[in-house]
Amino acid sequence: MAASVETLLMTDKTPWGLVCILLGAGVLSAFQVGKVPPVLQDIRSDLSISLFHAGWVLSIFNFIGLMMGTATGAIADAVGHRRLMLTGFLLQILGSFLGSFSDAFSWLLATRFMEGTGFLAVVVATPALIFQVVRERDVKMALSVWSCYLPAGVALMMLLLPFFLNFTSWQGLWRINGGILALYGIILFKATAKIPFANPSHTLKLKALGEDILKTISSPGPLLLALIFITYSLQWLAVMGFLPTLLLEKYGFSKALSSWITAGMVSLNILGNLAGGRLLKAECKRWMLIGLSSGVMGACAMAIYAPANNFALNYAGCLIFSLVGGLIPTSVIGAAPLYAPSKNLVSTTTGFIIQGGQSGQVIGPPVLAWLVSTTGTWSAGSWFLGSVALVGILLSFCLGGLKNLE
Repeated sequence: MAASVETLLMTDKTPWGLVCILLGAGVLSAFQVGKVPPVLQDIRSDLSISLFHAGWVLSIFNFIGLMMGTATGAIADAVGHRRLMLTGFLLQILGSFLGSFSDAFSWLLATRFMEGTGFLAVVVATPALIFQVVRERDVKMALSVWSCYLPAGVALMMLLLPFFLNFTSWQGLWRINGGILALYGIILFKATAKIPFANPSHTLKLKALGEDILKTISSPGPLLLALIFITYSLQWLAVMGFLPTLLLEKYGFSKALSSWITAGMVSLNILGNLAGGRLLKAECKRWMLIGLSSGVMGACAMAIYAPANNFALNYAGCLIFSLVGGLIPTSVIGAAPLYAPSKNLVSTTTGFIIQGGQSGQVIGPPVLAWLVSTTGTWSAGSWFLGSVALVGILLSFCLGGLKNLE
């Protein structure tokens, strides 16, 4: 495998097999996001926690990204993207196995924090590796494919989860995830062995690290992309994370059916991501795709959280929300190499964007849970998410005002 990778990297062809292996790293990392929503009720019952605390089980996974996203990207640029990616896998393996022994809310929260740290390392480092190995003509398509890692992983986990739960508990599910990660980690280690260190002269020095971060966060392009990603991810996790709970509480659906219905919604996000790549390749403007998607997501929130017991209306809103919303990750994540202050700061820029995304995911579920708990109705989510979508539209106009870099 190592020799073949080395040969491919010397040719004029994009090593799509290697790109798929790198995509697999993101997909399996996203398993750790998708494994929680369908078993949230079981976790609440076993650990005796409220809906608000359950929101933190979803969000704490992303808290490290809120705090360290940009710094993690700068570290990846300094110490090596492959090293950080593999370290991220190891942290997720440990977090998943240790989390399976949780008998208290605090222990589960701590292990989810560990998983989230590993997840952040993988999703910040891997796009730079993809950018490094693909040929210039294939960059947009490759990063479009990469942007599918989250919905693909979440949807696949939700499809498989009911089968796993036939013979194990949520704790067993955590152990299964740890085992899958460990096996794939070996494949990843061997497959990426010959990818060279992109910045051999770039060492990890605190002063240089601070300068890289400051340069990135003070650049208007990365700043706007990060803010846009806050609005998208806040809406995305709030809707996806609590959809199984909403279906259980509002319609009395079974756990398995709720999981599959949610997986169907998430799967459409993959099509949206891929469609975004095609539209960008056809020279559609990023800011227009972002503005359109934000508007549609805000409108769909009204249907998703409509007070009437109308499953067809609620679920149609979810499907359109997911499909059209998928244009945003492709437009934003794929823009990192274009808006990075320099080619050596692609991961730092990606980290800043991911930090925005993680911030939104930390904020969204607890706020939605608090609003639902306070008002006693899920319809509170419509005006909350609609307001966030409006901010996304305004930010897209600001992005359109920047000099076109494509």
